[in-house]
Amino acid sequence: MEQPTNQTGSNWQRTTVLFLSSQTISLFGSSLVQYAITWYLTLREQSGVIMMLSVVFGFLPTFFLSPFAGVWADRYDRKKLIILSDAVIAISTLLLILLFLSGEGSIWALLIASAIRALGAGIQTPAVSAVLPQIVPKDKLTKVNGFNGSIQALTMLASPMASGALLNFASLEIIFFIDVITAIAAIIILAFFLKIPSHNKATQVQENSYLTDLKLGFMYRGL
Repeated sequence: MEQPTNQTGSNWQRTTVLFLSSQTISLFGSSLVQYAITWYLTLREQSGVIMMLSVVFGFLPTFFLSPFAGVWADRYDRKKLIILSDAVIAISTLLLILLFLSGEGSIWALLIASAIRALGAGIQTPAVSAVLPQIVPKDKLTKVNGFNGSIQALTMLASPMASGALLNFASLEIIFFIDVITAIAAIIILAFFLKIPSHNKATQVQENSYLTDLKLGFMYRGL
Protein backbone atom coordinates (compact mmCIF):
# COMPACT_ATOMS: atom_id res chain seq x y z
CA MET A 1 0.00 0.00 0.00
CA GLU A 2 1.18 3.49 -0.80
CA GLN A 3 1.99 5.60 2.21
CA PRO A 4 -0.02 8.85 2.31
CA THR A 5 1.65 11.81 0.66
CA ASN A 6 0.97 14.98 2.61
CA GLN A 7 0.41 17.94 0.29
CA THR A 8 -0.89 20.48 2.78
CA GLY A 9 -0.63 24.21 2.38
CA SER A 10 -1.17 27.31 4.46
CA ASN A 11 -4.93 27.20 3.83
CA TRP A 12 -5.33 23.58 4.93
CA GLN A 13 -7.98 24.51 7.51
CA ARG A 14 -10.28 26.05 4.91
CA THR A 15 -9.71 23.09 2.60
CA THR A 16 -10.43 20.60 5.37
CA VAL A 17 -13.61 22.37 6.51
CA LEU A 18 -14.95 22.55 2.95
CA PHE A 19 -14.04 18.95 2.24
CA LEU A 20 -15.57 17.54 5.42
CA SER A 21 -18.64 19.75 5.00
CA SER A 22 -19.23 18.49 1.47
CA GLN A 23 -18.82 14.87 2.52
CA THR A 24 -21.04 15.28 5.59
CA ILE A 25 -23.78 16.75 3.39
CA SER A 26 -23.39 13.86 0.97
CA LEU A 27 -23.30 11.23 3.72
CA PHE A 28 -26.40 12.61 5.40
CA GLY A 29 -28.41 12.69 2.18
CA SER A 30 -27.37 9.17 1.22
CA SER A 31 -27.97 7.75 4.68
CA LEU A 32 -31.34 9.52 4.93
CA VAL A 33 -32.56 7.90 1.72
CA GLN A 34 -31.14 4.48 2.54
CA TYR A 35 -32.95 4.34 5.86
CA ALA A 36 -36.10 5.81 4.30
CA ILE A 37 -36.12 2.92 1.81
CA THR A 38 -35.73 0.42 4.66
CA TRP A 39 -38.51 2.07 6.69
CA TYR A 40 -40.77 2.30 3.64
CA LEU A 41 -40.37 -1.35 2.67
CA THR A 42 -40.79 -2.54 6.26
CA LEU A 43 -43.98 -0.53 6.84
CA ARG A 44 -45.45 -1.31 3.42
CA GLU A 45 -44.77 -5.04 3.27
CA GLN A 46 -44.86 -5.91 6.99
CA SER A 47 -42.38 -8.66 6.17
CA GLY A 48 -39.22 -9.68 7.95
CA VAL A 49 -37.87 -11.15 4.71
CA ILE A 50 -38.29 -7.83 2.85
CA MET A 51 -36.62 -5.98 5.72
CA MET A 52 -33.72 -8.45 5.60
CA LEU A 53 -33.39 -7.96 1.83
CA SER A 54 -33.37 -4.18 2.20
CA VAL A 55 -30.50 -4.43 4.67
CA VAL A 56 -28.61 -6.95 2.51
CA PHE A 57 -28.99 -4.89 -0.68
CA GLY A 58 -28.45 -1.56 1.07
CA PHE A 59 -25.39 -2.26 3.20
CA LEU A 60 -23.54 -5.47 2.31
CA PRO A 61 -22.23 -4.25 -1.09
CA THR A 62 -20.39 -1.45 0.74
CA PHE A 63 -18.79 -3.96 3.11
CA PHE A 64 -17.59 -6.27 0.34
CA LEU A 65 -16.44 -3.56 -2.07
CA SER A 66 -14.53 -1.35 0.38
CA PRO A 67 -11.28 -3.42 0.44
CA PHE A 68 -11.11 -3.38 -3.36
CA ALA A 69 -12.04 0.30 -3.52
CA GLY A 70 -9.22 1.04 -1.09
CA VAL A 71 -6.79 -0.11 -3.78
CA TRP A 72 -8.52 2.16 -6.32
CA ALA A 73 -8.06 5.06 -3.91
CA ASP A 74 -4.33 4.30 -3.89
CA ARG A 75 -4.04 3.95 -7.68
CA TYR A 76 -6.37 6.64 -9.04
CA ASP A 77 -7.32 10.27 -8.50
CA ARG A 78 -9.28 10.29 -5.22
CA LYS A 79 -11.15 13.50 -5.96
CA LYS A 80 -12.48 12.05 -9.21
CA LEU A 81 -13.44 8.80 -7.46
CA ILE A 82 -15.48 10.71 -4.88
CA ILE A 83 -17.22 12.82 -7.53
CA LEU A 84 -17.93 9.75 -9.66
CA SER A 85 -19.37 7.73 -6.79
CA ASP A 86 -21.52 10.66 -5.66
CA ALA A 87 -22.78 11.11 -9.22
CA VAL A 88 -23.66 7.40 -9.54
CA ILE A 89 -25.60 7.53 -6.27
CA ALA A 90 -27.45 10.69 -7.38
CA ILE A 91 -28.32 9.23 -10.80
CA SER A 92 -29.66 6.00 -9.28
CA THR A 93 -31.80 8.08 -6.90
CA LEU A 94 -33.04 10.28 -9.75
CA LEU A 95 -34.07 7.19 -11.70
CA LEU A 96 -36.01 6.02 -8.65
CA ILE A 97 -37.81 9.37 -8.54
CA LEU A 98 -38.80 9.04 -12.20
CA LEU A 99 -39.99 5.46 -11.70
CA PHE A 100 -42.15 6.34 -8.72
CA LEU A 101 -43.59 9.47 -10.32
CA SER A 102 -44.56 7.39 -13.37
CA GLY A 103 -46.16 4.74 -11.17
CA GLU A 104 -43.56 2.11 -12.08
CA GLY A 105 -41.83 1.97 -8.71
CA SER A 106 -41.52 -1.50 -7.23
CA ILE A 107 -39.83 -3.38 -4.41
CA TRP A 108 -37.14 -4.69 -6.74
CA ALA A 109 -36.48 -1.22 -8.12
CA LEU A 110 -35.83 -0.02 -4.57
CA LEU A 111 -33.61 -3.00 -3.78
CA ILE A 112 -31.53 -2.70 -6.96
CA ALA A 113 -31.14 1.05 -6.47
CA SER A 114 -30.08 0.38 -2.87
CA ALA A 115 -27.39 -2.01 -4.08
CA ILE A 116 -26.09 0.54 -6.62
CA ARG A 117 -26.05 3.24 -3.96
CA ALA A 118 -24.20 0.91 -1.58
CA LEU A 119 -21.58 0.19 -4.25
CA GLY A 120 -21.11 3.94 -4.71
CA ALA A 121 -20.66 4.36 -0.96
CA GLY A 122 -18.14 1.52 -0.97
CA ILE A 123 -16.00 3.47 -3.43
CA GLN A 124 -16.53 6.86 -1.84
CA THR A 125 -15.71 6.01 1.78
CA PRO A 126 -12.11 4.76 1.28
CA ALA A 127 -11.39 7.64 -1.11
CA VAL A 128 -12.57 10.18 1.47
CA SER A 129 -10.39 8.58 4.16
CA ALA A 130 -7.40 8.62 1.81
CA VAL A 131 -7.81 12.32 0.98
CA LEU A 132 -7.51 13.55 4.57
CA PRO A 133 -3.77 12.73 4.93
CA GLN A 134 -3.20 14.76 1.75
CA ILE A 135 -4.80 17.96 3.02
CA VAL A 136 -4.20 17.84 6.79
CA PRO A 137 -0.77 18.36 8.44
CA LYS A 138 0.55 15.20 10.05
CA ASP A 139 0.50 16.67 13.54
CA LYS A 140 -3.20 17.57 13.15
CA LEU A 141 -4.35 14.40 11.40
CA THR A 142 -5.33 12.43 14.52
CA LYS A 143 -7.49 15.30 15.76
CA VAL A 144 -9.17 15.80 12.38
CA ASN A 145 -9.79 12.05 11.99
CA GLY A 146 -11.38 11.98 15.42
CA PHE A 147 -13.56 14.97 14.56
CA ASN A 148 -14.57 13.38 11.27
CA GLY A 149 -15.43 10.12 13.04
CA SER A 150 -17.67 12.01 15.48
CA ILE A 151 -19.45 13.76 12.62
CA GLN A 152 -20.05 10.47 10.83
CA ALA A 153 -21.35 8.85 14.02
CA LEU A 154 -23.77 11.72 14.64
CA THR A 155 -24.93 11.61 11.02
CA MET A 156 -25.55 7.86 11.16
CA LEU A 157 -27.45 8.35 14.43
CA ALA A 158 -29.61 11.21 13.15
CA SER A 159 -30.40 9.92 9.66
CA PRO A 160 -32.62 6.92 10.62
CA MET A 161 -34.61 9.10 13.02
CA ALA A 162 -34.90 11.92 10.47
CA SER A 163 -35.96 9.57 7.68
CA GLY A 164 -38.61 7.95 9.87
CA ALA A 165 -39.96 11.36 10.85
CA LEU A 166 -39.99 12.61 7.24
CA LEU A 167 -42.00 9.60 6.07
CA ASN A 168 -44.85 10.76 8.32
CA PHE A 169 -45.51 13.92 6.30
CA ALA A 170 -43.48 13.68 3.08
CA SER A 171 -43.61 11.30 0.15
CA LEU A 172 -40.75 8.97 -0.68
CA GLU A 173 -40.07 10.98 -3.86
CA ILE A 174 -39.46 14.16 -1.85
CA ILE A 175 -37.00 12.34 0.40
CA PHE A 176 -35.24 11.05 -2.72
CA PHE A 177 -34.91 14.63 -3.94
CA ILE A 178 -33.04 15.52 -0.74
CA ASP A 179 -30.34 13.02 -1.66
CA VAL A 180 -30.06 14.35 -5.21
CA ILE A 181 -29.71 17.92 -3.92
CA THR A 182 -27.12 17.02 -1.27
CA ALA A 183 -25.11 14.99 -3.82
CA ILE A 184 -25.12 17.89 -6.30
CA ALA A 185 -24.06 20.31 -3.55
CA ALA A 186 -21.19 18.02 -2.51
CA ILE A 187 -20.04 17.58 -6.13
CA ILE A 188 -20.09 21.35 -6.77
CA ILE A 189 -18.07 22.08 -3.63
CA LEU A 190 -15.52 19.39 -4.44
CA ALA A 191 -15.24 20.18 -8.15
CA PHE A 192 -15.17 23.99 -8.08
CA PHE A 193 -14.12 25.13 -4.60
CA LEU A 194 -11.48 22.60 -3.58
CA LYS A 195 -8.09 22.00 -5.12
CA ILE A 196 -6.87 18.55 -4.18
CA PRO A 197 -3.81 17.55 -6.22
CA SER A 198 -3.53 13.99 -7.47
CA HIS A 199 -1.29 11.93 -5.20
CA ASN A 200 1.99 10.63 -6.58
CA LYS A 201 0.87 7.11 -7.45
CA ALA A 202 -2.11 8.34 -9.47
CA THR A 203 0.20 10.30 -11.78
CA GLN A 204 2.77 7.54 -12.29
CA VAL A 205 2.85 4.37 -14.35
CA GLN A 206 1.76 1.52 -12.07
CA GLU A 207 4.60 -0.91 -11.37
CA ASN A 208 2.45 -3.43 -9.51
CA SER A 209 -0.68 -5.12 -10.82
CA TYR A 210 -4.05 -4.46 -9.21
CA LEU A 211 -4.04 -7.91 -7.57
CA THR A 212 -0.56 -7.31 -6.15
CA ASP A 213 -1.70 -4.03 -4.60
CA LEU A 214 -4.79 -5.76 -3.21
CA LYS A 215 -2.65 -8.48 -1.61
CA LEU A 216 -0.30 -5.86 -0.12
CA GLY A 217 -3.31 -4.02 1.23
CA PHE A 218 -4.59 -7.09 3.05
CA MET A 219 -1.09 -7.77 4.39
CA TYR A 220 -0.79 -4.15 5.56
CA ARG A 221 -4.03 -4.51 7.52
CA GLY A 222 -2.93 -7.83 8.98
CA LEU A 223 -5.63 -9.86 7.24
